[in-house]
Amino acid sequence: GFKYHYDILYNPQAKFWLIVTFPTSMRLDISFVYNKEAASEDLKNVSFVFISVFIFYLLLLGLLAFIFSKITSIHIIKPLKMLKEGTKALREGDYSARVSMNLKNEFAELQDTFNEMAEKIETEIKLREQSEAERKKIIMDISHDLKNPLAIVVGYTELCLKKAESLDKELHNYLQIIFKNSKRAGALLNDLFEFSKLESSEFSMKFHKTDICEYLRQACGDILPMIEQAGFEYSFDIPEKAVYVMLDVSQMNRVLFNLAENAIRYNQSGTSLSVILYDDKTNVIIYFSDDGIGIPSHLSKNIFKPFVRIDDSRNSQTGGTGLGLSIAYKIIKSHGGDMELKTDLNKGCTYIITLPKI
Repeated sequence: GFKYHYDILYNPQAKFWLIVTFPTSMRLDISFVYNKEAASEDLKNVSFVFISVFIFYLLLLGLLAFIFSKITSIHIIKPLKMLKEGTKALREGDYSARVSMNLKNEFAELQDTFNEMAEKIETEIKLREQSEAERKKIIMDISHDLKNPLAIVVGYTELCLKKAESLDKELHNYLQIIFKNSKRAGALLNDLFEFSKLESSEFSMKFHKTDICEYLRQACGDILPMIEQAGFEYSFDIPEKAVYVMLDVSQMNRVLFNLAENAIRYNQSGTSLSVILYDDKTNVIIYFSDDGIGIPSHLSKNIFKPFVRIDDSRNSQTGGTGLGLSIAYKIIKSHGGDMELKTDLNKGCTYIITLPKI
């Protein structure tokens, strides 16, 4: 290494050398060579110089470390942190997130790439949402517009059937087929309209503070005639007390009607149906059960999706649209609640509806 000569002038007879080595690494080697015959005063002076150089070296290292940490923070850590926050925002669905680092290095290129990617994602999401909204509106408009002419077809077909005495048997059968399928198409259009309406951003529930126990007693009374007509056995277990929830009564009527209609459509006479309300600490839980044919348990998670059919032939025979349970599920979700199905083949179905109390 390089040698720096230090000459002690206090005593011409004593000479000291402070040898300092500066390699290319951060290591600093210091050697101290002295004359044994030197005076103690000279040793003290050289010791002072040695300690001063050592302290200066430590201070210099600390200063360099501080400056290096600041530079690293500004040019590396801070940009990485900003990129991390931007990525987290994108992951959580904030597609308007952008990164601005005001740098002119590789991070600036990374910033531009990130922002371009975020902008493309945001544009694609907006286009998809716009397309989905337009699709839902078209479906809702078409289903609404087709309801009236289809109702006319059903009405005139029914009128023809009532006056079918003068018609031959074959023509009578044709009219029966037209009437049956027209009614089914009308039910499908009605459900499609209701489903699209629930998904529309313009639709809102009309909530009112409601005693769910009193409401459920009345609702069970409303569906009782159709249950008795189907030859079902039934039982209702509803507490005799007031428990309040925020409820859109007309929409909840639709939920209970759909569940009852489903049970009647797919099960035989003699099936048992029960409605039980359980008052939890923060929720009310409604169990709507039957002991009918049920469905395979592995299909219960998908049963609330639109147009999910357990058996196509079964739906064509019974006239199901594949939307009733989807509508019921969306209504319960709009109430801030949840709905699930516990079932297995030949073991019946239990729909569990959870609603938050107030």
